Amino acid sequence: MSDTTLIRSILVPLDGSRLAEQAIPTAMAIAQRTQASLRLALVHRELNPLLFVEPVDISTRTRLALEKADQDYMSELMQTLRPQLGEGLTLALLKGPIAPTLTKYARDIGADLVVMTSHGRGGLRRAWLGSVADELVRTLERPVIILRPDEKRTTPQPIDLAKIGVPLDGSPLAETVLEPVLALARLWGSEVSLVQVVRPIVLTTDPQLPFPTGYADQQTKIRQSTVQEYIEAVAKRLRADGVKASGTALLGGAVTDTLLEFFHSEKVGLVAISTHGRGGVRRLVLGSVADKLVRAAEMPMLVLRPHTAARRPRTSRPRTLEHSIHR
Repeated sequence: MSDTTLIRSILVPLDGSRLAEQAIPTAMAIAQRTQASLRLALVHRELNPLLFVEPVDISTRTRLALEKADQDYMSELMQTLRPQLGEGLTLALLKGPIAPTLTKYARDIGADLVVMTSHGRGGLRRAWLGSVADELVRTLERPVIILRPDEKRTTPQPIDLAKIGVPLDGSPLAETVLEPVLALARLWGSEVSLVQVVRPIVLTTDPQLPFPTGYADQQTKIRQSTVQEYIEAVAKRLRADGVKASGTALLGGAVTDTLLEFFHSEKVGLVAISTHGRGGVRRLVLGSVADKLVRAAEMPMLVLRPHTAARRPRTSRPRTLEHSIHR
């Protein structure tokens, strides 16, 4: 599979805020290198009539004014970005519940990659993983790049893909994230840093001792050596595919903290992780390590929920406020 066939369509969810727009430069950079189409989508948030106490005519005028504001916003974006992307740029103004509508739209258009910020209008005072990004990561079986926006940044730049960090756990499910990583690494000439955390083995004794035994230390070293062989074998496969890659088996008790410390020391620009590893696909939420990394990491994250079944046939597109805005 070539780099350009893996990423043919990129979706950027927007909400009209400058924070959400900070995902656009990264999406544009990927689109330009892959020749992929770039789709910017905004879900119009309708007024709740039950909460609107004004007369009906005022309510109608307000609703129409808000729709026009969203249309004008998208039209301005089109005028700004079209000179750089040409006909590869598409804008969509959608209606419906925000996260489910974006999820359905991503599936309907066959988006191969979603690039978005973790927060938009709500700002950074909310919990680290925004509700929309959270639902897209949990439900879409395709890569989602999540960027942490900077409220002080006026001219956002594409993310640095010189080095990509990939946590593994020895399972095939965790390795599924290597496919999009391989595509990005080829395009940017990135170095891929694979890492697996090995927890120290603690053996119980009778009576119980407050410290590890020598036998436990020996077993931990054997375990770390076995993991190192595995991680180096995966790195060798990536190198055979033309990508610079290295593998490290790290000893650490707290997996997330150990990974974050390693990625910071390695100056990793993007961390890529599967949402399911040894926990399997029966879990309905993000794997604990992936969840903690996305919430705690300051660097951008690429999160992939592995495929659990064949992709469903595409259904009708979400309702749009103005069909002409798609082109």
